[in-house]
Amino acid sequence: MLLSELARKELVDLNGGDFWGPAGKADLLIDESSGEIKALLLTGKSGLFGFGYRDEIAIPWSAVVKIGGDTIIIEIEKS
Repeated sequence: MLLSELARKELVDLNGGDFWGPAGKADLLIDESSGEIKALLLTGKSGLFGFGYRDEIAIPWSAVVKIGGDTIIIEIEKS
């Protein structure tokens, strides 16, 4: 699978059914020594008129349950 294909998929949390939106501009955090994917990095979003900026969110790759045709199912622990 290409990174561009991954970016078109929608993120959905299995625990709460929360819709996280499209992976869109996500990056992958990759361990350079092993080549292992460590996390899916979602870029921060700005709110209305650029206010309310939110920092980058790292979703551990271990939280990815399944990658389907249109969605990426993640399971995030609520704290």
